[in-house]
Amino acid sequence: MSKTDPTPSLDNVHDTLANIVRLVERGSVAHWPNPVLRELALALLRKLLKLTDHAQRSMRDAELAEVQAVYGLVAHKASELLDLPEAAVYRAVVSMCENVESPTLTDGLPPLDPGVANRLSRFLVRIVVVYRGHEGDRDTPQRTVRLVHGYSPGDLRKTEISQNVGYERLPDDVRVDLIKGIEQVEFQLFPRRA
Repeated sequence: MSKTDPTPSLDNVHDTLANIVRLVERGSVAHWPNPVLRELALALLRKLLKLTDHAQRSMRDAELAEVQAVYGLVAHKASELLDLPEAAVYRAVVSMCENVESPTLTDGLPPLDPGVANRLSRFLVRIVVVYRGHEGDRDTPQRTVRLVHGYSPGDLRKTEISQNVGYERLPDDVRVDLIKGIEQVEFQLFPRRA
């Protein structure tokens, strides 16, 4: 947590709790007015630490589910446009958008098909996902996946896939930005930025 950002992250809270637990465990019982009070404080701190662990795992799971959903939308649309098997296209989308292979995104899928990956990388020019907070009558955030695709500059087209998504499904940083009032949060997935 910095002085310019007064909002602590869950990681900051977790790390602070872990440090406090270590300090209390190492500290002398003589510093406490009552040994029972020390044990109660430690029990509470350990429960809070477990709660932050659980919250961190849940947020990572929610973020992973959102990444899978976005890649799934891209794969579904690209497989329709290119008449290719959706599972093979999904595998190629993951390869194109991720810096490092992520087994959690590709478990159970066939290996990357170089032909599908090559065809997809020549066809897709840009993949962007945009999150918008509530607007007008819409009280839930909206996710829009934008694909720019085609085989030549004169043939380029833009496809947009928009869906309403609950705040609980958004990645943590996106949710925080939208709640703070930022109108939209945008990520370029492909080509990857250095």
